[in-house]
Amino acid sequence: MEAYGTETHTKELNTIYEQEQDDIEDIIFDDSDLMYDFKARIRLIRKNLTSFFRKKSKKEFKRILYITLDNIPFDYIQAFRKQYPDKEIKVLTCADTVEGLERTNISFEYYLQNRMNTAVMYRYPRTSENVEVYGLYSAAFSGLDKSRLQYLAPFIKAARICAGKLKPDIIHCSNIPFFLGGEFETKLPYPVKVVQIINDFAKFEANKTEAFWTAINIVDKKSMRKLCRDKIIKKCIASLFNLHNTKHFYRMRECLEFIYQNYFKFRKYIDKCEDIDENILFNRMNARVLKLFPQMAYEDDMFCNAMYYTLKKTDVWAVVSKTYYKDIFKKPELSGKIYKRIEKTKNKSSYVLYGSDIPNTRIYQSFNCDNFRELRSRNKKYLLKEFSRERIKAKFIDRALFKTEDYTIRGYLDSFYDAPLIFAVYKPEIFEQGIDITLNTILKLFELNKNIQFILNIPEGLKNNYIKSWVEFVDKNPSFNGRWLFIDGEIHLNQFFASSDMFLIPKRTNETGSEHYCGMKYGCIPVASRSGIYNDTIADIFDDITNGCGFKTPLITEEDANEIFFHAVTKALNLYSKNPASWNLLIKNAMNYNSGWTFDIIERYNKIYNNL
Repeated sequence: MEAYGTETHTKELNTIYEQEQDDIEDIIFDDSDLMYDFKARIRLIRKNLTSFFRKKSKKEFKRILYITLDNIPFDYIQAFRKQYPDKEIKVLTCADTVEGLERTNISFEYYLQNRMNTAVMYRYPRTSENVEVYGLYSAAFSGLDKSRLQYLAPFIKAARICAGKLKPDIIHCSNIPFFLGGEFETKLPYPVKVVQIINDFAKFEANKTEAFWTAINIVDKKSMRKLCRDKIIKKCIASLFNLHNTKHFYRMRECLEFIYQNYFKFRKYIDKCEDIDENILFNRMNARVLKLFPQMAYEDDMFCNAMYYTLKKTDVWAVVSKTYYKDIFKKPELSGKIYKRIEKTKNKSSYVLYGSDIPNTRIYQSFNCDNFRELRSRNKKYLLKEFSRERIKAKFIDRALFKTEDYTIRGYLDSFYDAPLIFAVYKPEIFEQGIDITLNTILKLFELNKNIQFILNIPEGLKNNYIKSWVEFVDKNPSFNGRWLFIDGEIHLNQFFASSDMFLIPKRTNETGSEHYCGMKYGCIPVASRSGIYNDTIADIFDDITNGCGFKTPLITEEDANEIFFHAVTKALNLYSKNPASWNLLIKNAMNYNSGWTFDIIERYNKIYNNL
């Protein structure tokens, strides 16, 4: 077993605060313009010298390591290897459990979160795609929510070490910052090029209850200095230090070192919910950190600094939407403080399209482009029957519609009510997902007595007061009975898409999910905002009468978002009721849309790899 990064946080703190004997308030944090210019010139000279001595022959890349915490992209890897059979692609992800996995001889220790952690690499069983998939297992991050910084940071550090063992030519890091927590690492310990894929510059979550611990785990100079300059934070750290140390508080660095080393001891009674002094102090610090560094905002310093160093060190970064790529350079508000770094690294940036091969899954009546006219209506009747008032009351609903047994249903559908069926599925984030726009649109359609039925699926949605109050409002109105259904729980989307006439996507953020691909495959027509990948992949029927497969809103602002999206939904409903032939063409075009990893998409990835 090997050990990596075994230096203590004391040394790291010395690096952060630069001078051991100085108080943090006496340190000048920002480089002067003269020093910045000097460093830039040194880098330029070093780069020119490196280029001069580099061999003229260009090395052809062979080995790619795909690092991800999302679903393993077997379809992409299979398509890429089919097009380029000489390339070797391996996948590295997090192993939540080691059951059924083959242990490799790669294991090591690494220091992070103020303690020594152990990581072991396992090999997943071979799949039909014959892809080598490796899983990293460590008590520091396995089985936990890896979107949270305090768990993501140790995974990335272990992944960098593990990548050195696998020795790829190119690392393809998908939607997780490869250089998170790597501020003190001047270079990787092995020659490799890094492609950083970024879905959205505005999303990077930090856990609420452990905000202070999250901040210190990423070992970020700017974040830590801002935190430790704050009077409330300083006071809490001093009080925590004095609780467990006989020395008198006089230096910030010494107190912070002490908290680093004893953090887990301080927090061992937190689960008992006792009002001990340590818990009170930590709660105050967490609250203050969340105020200084908002959990989800473009101005989030923790996100900004982590992404800053990732963009700075990566060889190429790319986003998965042409529309979004253009927007981030035109609209600084989409990336906030990171905008200047995006501009500076434009010469090593690109865009690629997100592909998704939707597998065939069981639905009530399977259909294709030739026989959908009758069979789609059978699916609709089946769904209306399953969610009738009588079935819901008797709890006699087809279990195959749900992924888990933990769900809540409000409202019901009238199986004798002949109306277009509208479907919407969201995560509970209201603003990003555009849930408020959808709820306002549906409410207005109901109030205008439009002929519709509506299914809304938001897992854990009833925990949100805004969504809960909307559900309670429509539930109390008897004129809406039989026209709406709310499902709080995980469902199998394929049957809902195969049964619904249209689905709503008023999302404000750059989404990269495959839900709209799935909906189009089953002939469910999207009504979407012109943002990100939706603008790239959905052709509006009024823009392209031959290949149109959905409806898109004009460019919207927050002032007119509800009105413009309502207008787009109204256009879709009018076409559905007044022009059945055009609607059938829409369904056929949507089902014929190729959402997979086409040659053009694969070639764009290959071009990025080759340019490295």
